[in-house]
Amino acid sequence: MRKRLMVVVAAAMIGCGTGVVLAGYGPGARPDGPPGMASDPRGPENRMAKILNFSESQQTRIKAILDSEREQTKPLFDKMHELRKQLMQAAEASAFDEAAVRAAAEEQAKIDIELTVSRTRTQSRINALLTPEQRELQRRLRPEMKNE
Repeated sequence: MRKRLMVVVAAAMIGCGTGVVLAGYGPGARPDGPPGMASDPRGPENRMAKILNFSESQQTRIKAILDSEREQTKPLFDKMHELRKQLMQAAEASAFDEAAVRAAAEEQAKIDIELTVSRTRTQSRINALLTPEQRELQRRLRPEMKNE
């Protein structure tokens, strides 16, 4: 009887835990994102377009900026993916090759710098298209700004 009770309690706890975890993910929610945050199949730029109330002209110009940056950074992302594979293989190898790991890590660091510059350039180009009201709303909505 005691074993049966413990099994029932354990099953109930697992069921409740699963329910709690899944409760935040409603229709359209992203299991890889914050609970309750619905994803937009057209991407985060579409969500911001709605929040900041972009004009058609702004949307068109922002899309062109994003498309251009994606095209320019695709080789960097591809190279970063390849370097990650190399590092995983190095970690799984029977003999550790420190020189190879350092070379791959240094290359990753260089790519990370380029991607950071690209993200910042893209944000700057988009900010230049925003009205003062949109910039202020964006500033107020940015999570990292709330603590300052």
